[in-house]
Amino acid sequence: MTRLYVTDLDQTFLHEDKTFDADRFTTILDKLDAQGDQFAIATGREAKWVRTKFGALADRVHLVTNNGAAWHVRGTETTTLRTIDPATLTELEQILVDVSPKDGIIAFSADSMYRLNGYGELRADLQDYMTQVYGQIHMVDHLRDIPQPLASVTAIFDVVHSNEAIARIQETTLPLHPTTSGYGAVDILAAGVNKATSLSAMIAELQLAPEDLTVFGDGMNDLEMMQLAGEVYIMPNSDERLFGRGYREALFDNEHDGVLATLETII
Repeated sequence: MTRLYVTDLDQTFLHEDKTFDADRFTTILDKLDAQGDQFAIATGREAKWVRTKFGALADRVHLVTNNGAAWHVRGTETTTLRTIDPATLTELEQILVDVSPKDGIIAFSADSMYRLNGYGELRADLQDYMTQVYGQIHMVDHLRDIPQPLASVTAIFDVVHSNEAIARIQETTLPLHPTTSGYGAVDILAAGVNKATSLSAMIAELQLAPEDLTVFGDGMNDLEMMQLAGEVYIMPNSDERLFGRGYREALFDNEHDGVLATLETII
């Protein structure tokens, strides 16, 4: 029976400095390949970011990116992208501005990054890295000025205001799904889009069932895929709202390779 192992990245698989043990991960992928199992990354990050970070290893895994707005089966040419209705962007922007983001409003198309003028500045090191990943970072005055379909919009708040922004969006009738990936970030997707919806489509293509999934995560944007999966591990450093749900706990936190250590025990 083929098993699909799925991991979130930030605060789950990656260290705090966004690194990981590539040699150890390669050994695990080799073992999974040998026994007919597979691996997927399911993250709020964009595919370009993941491919830059993982290099050739990204070609050995399936990808669910933008918190489920995009998914790609390894070895295929097709990426499925579900985008935000552009008619929602003006009202969405007004909500985000009213709640006062502290570190900017960012939007992502399939292959480009946009930032709104007047709402925070990226740190110099982050600006340099994002430029390496996306090329030019396009500056716009409003979300409605972006010429491409958007997979996601992200605004960075302090934690209290991030919860307020999510509640404000949920109170509207806009066909949007807000979620958080931590650090005060609020990610806005099209309605009905989350990691689980893309994983469901992916496993149907792979001829797998939900009970064939083993999922690792730490945040509330992982909850839907946890509810889908047959087996779930949360990190010791997870959002407190994930505890008490009957999930297993990874051996260590993300800073100590908890996902890799737990996988080594499993396989």
